[in-house]
Amino acid sequence: MKFDGVCITTNDAPHLAEFYKIVLQEEPYVEGSHYGFANISVWDPGDVNIAKDKNIWLQFYDADIDALYERLLREIPGIEIISPPERKPWGAYSFWFLDPDGNKIAVAQEREN
Repeated sequence: MKFDGVCITTNDAPHLAEFYKIVLQEEPYVEGSHYGFANISVWDPGDVNIAKDKNIWLQFYDADIDALYERLLREIPGIEIISPPERKPWGAYSFWFLDPDGNKIAVAQEREN
């Protein structure tokens, strides 16, 4: 088995897709209420109960998280930062933020081999 991606259900797919378009710097494939990126899709399934308590983290690596952090602050006014770039106790240099639906996102500095 091989992991392929994550689908985030939401009651406002266009808004959430626009957020991920900025974060990922990628145009989504759009079909109805489904917005597909490389490994993340955003979907409004219709009249369903979307959980308010989020218990999943999306995790990414980036070569320069300081530059990414500054770009996101500029391009997404009001972005909710959980933790700015800092060295975590376990050694990772990372920052954490929320998407508009409250899903948690962590970005860590890529390690050099």
